[in-house]
Amino acid sequence: MKTYKFLKDVQFLAKRNYVTLKVDKIWFVFILGALVVQGIQGQNQKKIDSILSIAKTQTDTTQIMSYAEIWAEYIFKDPLASKPYLDSTLVLADRLGNKSFIARTKNYLGVYYNMTSQYEKSDSVYDKVIELYAKLGDSVMMSYALNNKANSLRSLGRLYECLEVHMQTLKLKEAINDTEESIAASYWNIGNIQGDIENYDISNEYYLKAKTIYETLGNKDDLASVNTNIAINLKGQKQYEEAKHLLIDVVPYYKINNYYNDLAGAFDNIGWIYAQQDSLDIAENYYYKALEISRNYGEKSLVGLNLRHLGELYNIKGEYRQALRYMKQALEISEETSTNKKKIGDLLEISKAYAGLGRYKKAYEYHTSYHKLHDEILGKESVNRMNEIEVLYQTEKKEKELIIKNNRIKLLEERKQKAENEKLFLLISLLGTIALAFAIFYGFRQRAKRNTIEREKLNNNLRFKEKELTTHALHLAHKNEVLLDLKEQLKELKADSKNARQYQSIINNINLDINNDTNWEQFRSYFEDVHRDFNSKVMNTYPEVSNNDLRLMALLKMNLSSKEIANILNISVEGVKKARYRLRKKLKLSTEDSLQELVIDL
Repeated sequence: MKTYKFLKDVQFLAKRNYVTLKVDKIWFVFILGALVVQGIQGQNQKKIDSILSIAKTQTDTTQIMSYAEIWAEYIFKDPLASKPYLDSTLVLADRLGNKSFIARTKNYLGVYYNMTSQYEKSDSVYDKVIELYAKLGDSVMMSYALNNKANSLRSLGRLYECLEVHMQTLKLKEAINDTEESIAASYWNIGNIQGDIENYDISNEYYLKAKTIYETLGNKDDLASVNTNIAINLKGQKQYEEAKHLLIDVVPYYKINNYYNDLAGAFDNIGWIYAQQDSLDIAENYYYKALEISRNYGEKSLVGLNLRHLGELYNIKGEYRQALRYMKQALEISEETSTNKKKIGDLLEISKAYAGLGRYKKAYEYHTSYHKLHDEILGKESVNRMNEIEVLYQTEKKEKELIIKNNRIKLLEERKQKAENEKLFLLISLLGTIALAFAIFYGFRQRAKRNTIEREKLNNNLRFKEKELTTHALHLAHKNEVLLDLKEQLKELKADSKNARQYQSIINNINLDINNDTNWEQFRSYFEDVHRDFNSKVMNTYPEVSNNDLRLMALLKMNLSSKEIANILNISVEGVKKARYRLRKKLKLSTEDSLQELVIDL
């Protein structure tokens, strides 16, 4: 079970390896030092009693904060015990009418639903939280709510929607220049989805980007969890020994910090690896340790996963009735929590158990259900759609990087040109000074001759200016005549009560001119005069391109901006982006290839 990065605007909660807690400065000062990372076991009940006693005398926001603090003490170890205090925060926030606090407390509710495997409920709650933060104009908190919604979608097996929302979240964080830790959370969660669809190389790239950030920040909790997820990818790639070593290394850390869910998940994954290596007794021991912990402390969906792996183990051993008993419990939990991705494995193992018992009709029924759900969630079409999201993100990112790079090059060239102009100016000034000195020196000797030449030049210039003035006057007169004629025509149109048709005629002529292919043919003629054989070279190299593609490639060849191209083709800038994307697919370009550079080089 891969841990996920759960972002909350809970300013004072204990920080867990699958939870990122954003610290609000105002609340941080109030609560700093109040909580440490620890479980319910070993906590001082007097502390909770003390907070409760204080809360009874408080009002408004301070009372909400006290109840939320108690909720934070319970949420990771005994979620059900946390619910009354959560309910108090919700009631008080609504009574206060503060929209920011209402959004916060509803976000806590989403966390509670996730911790208790009520993913359908958490999904709808996060929609309300997102709407509230959007109205408040708080992009940072909205990105966290989007992140949480995406994790709920993943638990529900709605992987395409999950990846879409995570990508939307990452772009929003990049746009608002959010913290490195927050961006690392998005890398982590996107890595999870890519791993789910077995894109392990892409998944590990995202994990390693997150890991680098956590190493810089010294965040041990998140490093442990990212290493766990990398181990699960290695497990999927059948690199069992490397995966097992990583998992065994994090077990002591989880034990020391009482991170029960993570410890159960690590034991479950280690058990699975031993099962693949035919060490079934060792695997069984790890599975039962994982099940015991998750039943006492874990999410319900984690219990279901442990049960399924035990059922899978007993199928391998040939103990099909025992396998079926565990698998039906796992399936019941998957259906109750709507964790459809886990349900896929449950259905498959039940089918195997029935087949082992010789009940082939039942086996066929469950196998049919397995295939239907598998194709729905992890089918080729769904995976391809998710891959397109990644390609589009990487393409947009490369194009932005290329624009930034080109702007930097342009700036350097402008600075270089400015420096060269300054040098040239100094050289010209120096030469001018020398020439002036020589002219003065020589002028004394040639004064009479120069005066004669200057007078002749002045006379010539005077005659030229007279001629130029006459030409200008004639031109101005002609222009005024045309303008007066146009003015009279407009007066006639104005006086005519049926002038609407004449105006429409003018509009039609303009529209005809806009849509007249003659203009484009003239452009193409000029273009081919400059760039000879371009169109034929494109058609020979890429015969699948259309005439519209050729027009776009011609404009790209001129290095025009998207806005200029849009004006010429009479489409929107968004239309240009879509046309470029379609052209990239036709030219079979990868995300690393530049469409602009390819066209310019043709």
